[in-house]
Amino acid sequence: MADRTGKDTLDWDTSQVRTHTGLCRHTALSTLAQLRAAALRAAATGALTLPATSPDSRPKPRPPRGSALTDEQVRALLNTIPTGDAPVPARAGLPCPPDLAPIRLSIPETLRLASLARHLTTGRITATEATFTLLWSLRRRRHQTVARWHHHSVRLTLITGPS
Repeated sequence: MADRTGKDTLDWDTSQVRTHTGLCRHTALSTLAQLRAAALRAAATGALTLPATSPDSRPKPRPPRGSALTDEQVRALLNTIPTGDAPVPARAGLPCPPDLAPIRLSIPETLRLASLARHLTTGRITATEATFTLLWSLRRRRHQTVARWHHHSVRLTLITGPS
């Protein structure tokens, strides 16, 4: 009967329960992944300056699969990403301005852009695909800005009443 249910006589089989070592490893790896994402966002927004690296300490680039962009071209493309934050309404009933800046980079958006930069430097995607991805990211962040504006406006209306 133990073979059919996946349990031994007392409880779950030992292969189905995360051991203490596995749990510690998972916790450490997920913490490092979150720290990496936070450091990437801080470096992208200018809240953190990274130390200079020597040319010898950089990893050797792999041969590109497609037409890879140079480091300068990648930097120029990624420098077009707005890193500021959008305002929220000061009082209820204010109309949404048409030229709102996008919201600040979130952790998932930062990871998407880091993946985009990695794919650009290795030549996995073309400059056209990268431009489309950046424009889509900008559109997503502007949509989030407008949604945030309206959500704040509704909350302010509920708190203070219509103006």
